Amino acid sequence: MGCEFTFIHCADLHLGSRCWGSRHDDPALGKRFYGATFASFRRIVDLGISRADFMVISGDIYDDLNETPRTRLFFASEMKRFAKPCFIVTGNHDARHSWSESIPYPSNVYQFGTAPMKYRVSVKGTPVEITGVSFDGPHTDENLVSKLRGSPGVFTIGVVHCEVGTAGGYAPCSMEDFLGKDIQYWALGHIHKRMVMREAEPVVVYPGNIQGRDIAESGEKGCMLVHVDGGNVTPEFVPTQEIIWKEVAADITGKSTLGELIDSVKAEIPPDSVIGLNIVGKGALNKAIRQNPSDIAERVEEETGCPTTIRKVTCTDDIDLEKIAQGETLASAIVKAGESFYAMSEEELLDAICCTAPSKDIRIYLEYFAKHGRLHDLVREAQLSAVSRILEGSE
Repeated sequence: MGCEFTFIHCADLHLGSRCWGSRHDDPALGKRFYGATFASFRRIVDLGISRADFMVISGDIYDDLNETPRTRLFFASEMKRFAKPCFIVTGNHDARHSWSESIPYPSNVYQFGTAPMKYRVSVKGTPVEITGVSFDGPHTDENLVSKLRGSPGVFTIGVVHCEVGTAGGYAPCSMEDFLGKDIQYWALGHIHKRMVMREAEPVVVYPGNIQGRDIAESGEKGCMLVHVDGGNVTPEFVPTQEIIWKEVAADITGKSTLGELIDSVKAEIPPDSVIGLNIVGKGALNKAIRQNPSDIAERVEEETGCPTTIRKVTCTDDIDLEKIAQGETLASAIVKAGESFYAMSEEELLDAICCTAPSKDIRIYLEYFAKHGRLHDLVREAQLSAVSRILEGSE
């Protein structure tokens, strides 16, 4: 296995997937959001043309119903432009349509079936093996990783869409399943967060998705450019995203003016990003901010040119909740009640909030917050807001 070569490993393209979470109705920005996954993949293909010998894609090229003739035509066209071997598995979001065969992939694309398969590509006269297996639907409890095995004496890449360390639903597996398979690099897909799960013997990598679609998928996104030199395997992350989502904390602690707060936020914002502001801390600015938090977002956007929304407001007056809880006042009772709710799990909190007939009608909306771990934030905000108002009235 003394060969030297470079390949691209990407996954979770979700071509045509929408970006969510911006308050904007700007048509130009909406067009940029829609085109973000396409733009990122174009950059990956450009990178592959200039620096890679071949490419592997570990599932979720498409995004369920967003796979339209346009998205499939785009992918086929980019593969033709790439003009080097590309090996793909399908993931849980790669639906099969009755019209799929009317837009065939070019001959340099090799798609794995739902039973394990092997392909070989010659790089500078040295064989490299790629083995993989695809999803056969939106869910599977099968351990797909356990089905794959390489060939002794040949550098082998395992390509699979899976979830490490879970119980079921998306090809569950464990780290032990990757060992002793004569596979030197495991090219995984499904998890949108970039992670090197194992650095050597074998290397196991999730490259993450190629474009964040909301604030929960923040930071740089792109692909892995994997360098192989004999027995050494070095994955290099290359950012290709069109848009960076970024959470920024606006901390009011120690600040006396809104201008000072806004200046501190601007210093944390990279160009061409979409910002979610978390207003935190304790101090004199709390009352001014809570009059209309969106004013802060609009001012930040005006001064940076980056779309900005308020994600969370947890700032408070400079009050000591622990000290207040020791008393016997109404404020003390609110603090204690808030802490008892805060100690619940998200599901328990959801049940506690939706325990009456009228509240059950809004459960479907609150389930979104529970799913994203946000109900505790709402409890804390309500607790702090109530205590602040009581203390203000007692002054």
